[in-house]
Amino acid sequence: MAELLRMGYTMLNIACPVCNNPIFRSKEGEKLCPSCNRKVVVMTDNSIQNYVKSEDIPKHSETVSDISEKNTIKSIKLVIDKKMQLILAKLENETEVELIKKYSDVLSDLFDLFKKLS
Repeated sequence: MAELLRMGYTMLNIACPVCNNPIFRSKEGEKLCPSCNRKVVVMTDNSIQNYVKSEDIPKHSETVSDISEKNTIKSIKLVIDKKMQLILAKLENETEVELIKKYSDVLSDLFDLFKKLS
């Protein structure tokens, strides 16, 4: 749920009719329950909110866990990129052969990891 808040979702003061967990609203206005991975349709009738139904998210839609995984991978790739830049800066000024070899090995490993995440 915290990941949804970091992604810009808004926690609403209504609960899922299935699991009773808080409903979240995306920036596009779509309401969903992160626990059930379901869209929730809310209808208002005379300013009283009635939960009409919750329907399974279509297969082509991303689930909350998919979105969270993509954000985690993106964060890891950013860290790897920063570390590669740091090591490249050190490598550029290094004259000791042993350290050049170590930096090159680390860069190679980081690059391989970056490619696997892409």
